[in-house]
Amino acid sequence: MISLLTELFSIKKGSMRAIRLHRVVQVIWLLPLFVFLLITNNIALALDWVLFPSFKKQEIKNPVFITSLPRTGTTNLFHSLSSNRSLFTAMSLWEIIFAPSITQKKMYRILWSITPLTFKKRVEMVDQIIFRKLNNIHRISFFKKEEDEMIMMWALASVYMSFFYPESYVMRNLFRFDMGDISEKRKYRIIKIYYRMVQRHLYALGKGSSKQFLSKNPSMAARIESLSTSFPDAKLIVIERDPCNIFPSTEALQKLLFNIATDVPISSNEKKAIYKILEDFRLNLQLTLVKKKTLPFKVVLFEDLINNKMVVINALLKWMNSSKMEIQNSDNTIHKTKTSYKPLEKKELAKILTKPWPEWPKKAYLIT
Repeated sequence: MISLLTELFSIKKGSMRAIRLHRVVQVIWLLPLFVFLLITNNIALALDWVLFPSFKKQEIKNPVFITSLPRTGTTNLFHSLSSNRSLFTAMSLWEIIFAPSITQKKMYRILWSITPLTFKKRVEMVDQIIFRKLNNIHRISFFKKEEDEMIMMWALASVYMSFFYPESYVMRNLFRFDMGDISEKRKYRIIKIYYRMVQRHLYALGKGSSKQFLSKNPSMAARIESLSTSFPDAKLIVIERDPCNIFPSTEALQKLLFNIATDVPISSNEKKAIYKILEDFRLNLQLTLVKKKTLPFKVVLFEDLINNKMVVINALLKWMNSSKMEIQNSDNTIHKTKTSYKPLEKKELAKILTKPWPEWPKKAYLIT
């Protein structure tokens, strides 16, 4: 973990981590903020064992994981399934960043309930300003459900931390979680911590809650086998989209995320690294779900999600043996990115891939 400090800057000319004003300024304010949250969140997490020791007995029944590659429509499906009137529950961004512990969740919920309406509106306005640029390509807000992979930052074990370290190996082995790049001991520790985080989330909902846990993380595509050990009754949803769209769209999102860390344009090596991660994710999904049959799953076509969203939702609920639910986005609309990108040609994709893009067996599709 020493690399988190030693790799902050690079002396290599033209590096995305070069000592430039933009990166220096970002490090000056982000590093102290991160350290502050790391310390306070871990103190609060430790307090849970004293104040709410019974949380470790919290059951996690039939969790659902959306393990698709990025830029496949996962956010739209995730927000629909985790809507407030649904059968599912998922972590919101405010909870992930500021309240990973039960202690914090309960405290913030009480404070928010007594906060004047005028102040709430101002907070929501600031929230919109903070995420204005990112919302052009990915719907995000402190009040929306988000990828709980980020909660692992407080264990220094999240792939999101790598986004601040372009052109480095910091946290990159997490992208190959079950592919031999991490020791069995560390894998067990990371999955165990994540399991406890999920228990905390469900425990904080109260004893009367019967909601299923729902998670959406592209990085989970690299840890299906590890997931199956801690969540043996889990079900997985995969959205399949043409890789000619996935690759350039992910690159566009990554460029936006890298703007936080650097003002140097994305390098060709970093672009290749992104493409390699995407290919590894897809190959591991094929290996663990199709060949090894690790966990039950269904494949949703991206086009079906766009054109027949409610049909997809109802089919998923039937497959999961869940009753019908009311969807907040019942008008069947989806978020459309304002950031443009040029789809790859088939020949361009073939040059990128080291192996042919796998095909799912027909029986795996939700709608045939």
